[in-house]
Amino acid sequence: MSSSESSASDSPPPSSPEASLQQGPPSLERIVVHFVAAKRSLTSTAHLWRANEIVTRSRALIEEIAVLNARNAFARHRVDDQLDILHAIRGGIAESGDVAGDEFKDTVAALDAANDRLQVTLKNLQQTVVDSSLQRGVASVDDSEVVGFGRPGLETARGESPDRQTNKTLYDFIDEYTHADLLNSLHALIDSYNDAKDTLNADLGTFDDALRTTTDTLQEGTISSSGPQTKRTLYDSLTPDPTVTQLFRSMGGHAAEMATLLHSLVSHYDLCVTALKHTDGGGAAAKRAMQQAGATLLKPVPGAEEESLYEKTIPEPMSDDERIEMLRVLEGDAGQVEDVSSEIKDHSDGMEAHYERLSRHALEARANHKALRTVFDQLHSIKTALPAHINASRVFSDTWQSIRSGIANRTEDLAGLHVTFDEFLASYASLLREVARRKAAEAQMRSLAAQAQKELDKLFAADGAAREEFTREVGGSLPGDIWPGAREAGVRWQVRPAER
Repeated sequence: MSSSESSASDSPPPSSPEASLQQGPPSLERIVVHFVAAKRSLTSTAHLWRANEIVTRSRALIEEIAVLNARNAFARHRVDDQLDILHAIRGGIAESGDVAGDEFKDTVAALDAANDRLQVTLKNLQQTVVDSSLQRGVASVDDSEVVGFGRPGLETARGESPDRQTNKTLYDFIDEYTHADLLNSLHALIDSYNDAKDTLNADLGTFDDALRTTTDTLQEGTISSSGPQTKRTLYDSLTPDPTVTQLFRSMGGHAAEMATLLHSLVSHYDLCVTALKHTDGGGAAAKRAMQQAGATLLKPVPGAEEESLYEKTIPEPMSDDERIEMLRVLEGDAGQVEDVSSEIKDHSDGMEAHYERLSRHALEARANHKALRTVFDQLHSIKTALPAHINASRVFSDTWQSIRSGIANRTEDLAGLHVTFDEFLASYASLLREVARRKAAEAQMRSLAAQAQKELDKLFAADGAAREEFTREVGGSLPGDIWPGAREAGVRWQVRPAER
């Protein structure tokens, strides 16, 4: 330990331990700072406990790796002959799905053609706006009586606000339930085909996965439980991975270095305790500093005599020269505490890295052994499942024949629906002529009603005038109860449309 440590006091640190002593012995505060740092550095003891644990576990791993590698080498030679036969069987099963796929494409092409013709007619219905004279009649239709179909690309008045009472189109008046049910039925048939094809593909996928797993296991030679193997580069080949023996020997070297370094930290810590014992108020100051530093620093340190620092005991006598020399050594070592702790940590990290690599060797040996056992189980499972794979191909072919017949029937229904909607579009012109005729008839009736109302109003006015004249002439001489209706007004007649 030769480098200097920054001072905890307000004054700038001296350039060297000798310069610090020339300015005077270090203050109590500085010694306490060194003591706390030394106590904190002793937490490196945990790294040595971990190192001992790593070495112990590594011995067991090496024995396990040797046994597993011997077993794996023997087992890998027993699966090659069965793979060629299984690959040949798989090719025959896939053929039925390919044939049905070609037929499905042709059937869907015919369906798309029929649907395209229908969509053209539906677009014409949507673009044909109902005459304004008719819109007044349909504006009051309840929205619950009109069902939107929601096909992509076809926007209708149904999706608009219920208050909208204009721009209705012929599309708003067709029976979409038939069209929707027909398309839903076609979608269901297509989904059934896709489900059947997915089932067949899943069955083939299971077959493929089993074959691929066994093949990859034999080709790769090693199965890593930690993920896919990293591709080696030219530089990797120049520095090959260390063997299991090399890893274990390197661990021992790291552990020895850690023990030596920890011994130096303990010695420095003991020196700090001694310095505080020979400094007035050192025990109390150290205790306060430890309480402020936190509970992690208050744990007892093996081999340390810290408790005597807080007791009222008389330290061993020491001359001034001995104390100065002790403080000089203390100052010199204090600057290296952090570096030594860091070096112990580096050695610990190195051991952890070696142990991790050794563990990977063990994991790979275990995974390889487990995978080889799985390969044997898979080969047996594939052999057992072969009848089911063949049956899946037959079931798929039967299902497809039924679906193809259903799609053909519904394609004819789409063509019939196209004819129906075309007739509706052609009938709209006749509807407009009928509307014009009815408007003309209504206008004639309204004109006659107006003339009749005018004549009735004249008669009512003349009747009123005659009643008033009668009342003036004889009203005073006739008793009121002789005819109660003598002074009543006449009946007013009105001409208005009859309720439907």
